[in-house]
Amino acid sequence: MLKVLSAASLAVLLVVQTSGQGLGQAPAQTAKPVTLRQVWTLNTTYIDHQHGVTFRYPSAWQAETQFGYHPPALTLSATKPIAGFGYSEGGFPRDRIVGPYARTNLEGVGLVYSAVPAASVAECEAQAASLSDSPEHSQVVLGQRSFSVYKTFSGGMSQSMSGELYATYASSICYRFETNVAVASPGVVDDIQTLTAAQLHDIETHLLEIMKSVRIAPSMRK
Repeated sequence: MLKVLSAASLAVLLVVQTSGQGLGQAPAQTAKPVTLRQVWTLNTTYIDHQHGVTFRYPSAWQAETQFGYHPPALTLSATKPIAGFGYSEGGFPRDRIVGPYARTNLEGVGLVYSAVPAASVAECEAQAASLSDSPEHSQVVLGQRSFSVYKTFSGGMSQSMSGELYATYASSICYRFETNVAVASPGVVDDIQTLTAAQLHDIETHLLEIMKSVRIAPSMRK
């Protein structure tokens, strides 16, 4: 009787070992890398009904408010962003090829958005300036609305986040949008090339296209 039980136990053990061995040999399933076109095609619309805001962004992006080691300036404000969307190539060394910038020092790109009460244009400007390295700013008209544009930056641990903070005022609301580019410092990681000037310009141009899609209709607010 003991021999029969031992044989049965051995048979069960062999089945478990064989099954486990088979699972261990199965190749890991990885998502197909996204293309440059997918990274930048504005085929999805975000809608904030409460504040009357809409803008377009790529469906390849994820709903998130941090796209690199350092967070965007808007996430550090007293009033957190209402929404954020971004694309990330991942950390270093790269675990796998995620997209078209995998061989570069790009960590990720994205946009965060917030709408906060403000008593005046001056208060809105002060809010934006407090999140920037400098009170100096430029003006740009997007969607027939004037925006003040401030520079943002954070860095450390061989990584940095640089961005542009767009602010505009309407109906006692300060609307703020921040676009960001996160990178690792040049030469820190082996086999990784620094973004070329042309690549960086292309990224900034695409981020501006997202901002150009922004529409604000304060009368829609409830």
